[in-house]
Amino acid sequence: MTKANSGENRAAQGPGSRIGARRRAVQIADAATLELTSRPAALIAFGSQLLHGSVGLNAAERVYAGRGVRAIRVPTIVLSVMPHYASAHDTPISAGWIAAALDDLEAAHALTGLALATTGYFATADQPAAVATWLRRMPAADRPPLIVDPTLGDVELGFYTDPGLVATIRHELLPLATGIVPNLFELAHLSGTPIAQLDSRRAIEAAARAIMGELTDWVAVTGVRLPPRPGVDSPGQPADVCELLVRRDSSSVHRQPALEITAKGLGDTFTAALIAALLDAHDVDEAIDAAAQEVRRLSHETP
Repeated sequence: MTKANSGENRAAQGPGSRIGARRRAVQIADAATLELTSRPAALIAFGSQLLHGSVGLNAAERVYAGRGVRAIRVPTIVLSVMPHYASAHDTPISAGWIAAALDDLEAAHALTGLALATTGYFATADQPAAVATWLRRMPAADRPPLIVDPTLGDVELGFYTDPGLVATIRHELLPLATGIVPNLFELAHLSGTPIAQLDSRRAIEAAARAIMGELTDWVAVTGVRLPPRPGVDSPGQPADVCELLVRRDSSSVHRQPALEITAKGLGDTFTAALIAALLDAHDVDEAIDAAAQEVRRLSHETP
């Protein structure tokens, strides 16, 4: 038996091995020296990951790579392709695996100095609790601000995940969130407001404030259609698509011409671009405008 093989066997059979008999690498004390880059991650992102597709973490990574943002990506589900195709397969990641992976990342000092954490799609109702438990056990001074994109569904398709996640996200994550980025469908379910009643700026603001937790500074509601402004917009002009930024005591509207596009992943792209802008020290209003411009730029690259 060679020395290397002996080390592999000891690593596979040694006490406390997380991978156990499946381990095929030698454990070394200074494993960090094996990393190709030592540049720390700026954020940790939880969401769906696809072999082929432009939604979830795939969409976000497109933005992060373009901005030079290093992100740790934690999949909540792995899919072959988007589930709208005739043939698609997926494997949800267990909450236990997510919790253990976070332990591994902490042990590897990979989570030191994170500037932000963000959550997107969850596949099972127990996954948000694993993320919340990890955040809550940190000292408040070391906890990265959390941006929650409550990826539940949309008006066109309804729910595309477990509806039980509404209560779990509301209970586990919203109390920890600095910022929340729902669309109208998600805002309706998280606030308990029928979507038909979210038909005015005042109603949307009230619903947004209803989902704020103690730590929440703002809610950015996407996909809001507001009527033309008298004296500003032309009569008969189609309603703009707006982001409505709601704070506790104020709000602002960010109007964008509607995009005629059927591609999914625009919301994931918007949130990632918003986060990248926040990392560049933009304030939230500036970050929303920058994110909207990024979505329009990238959508023009979509065939």
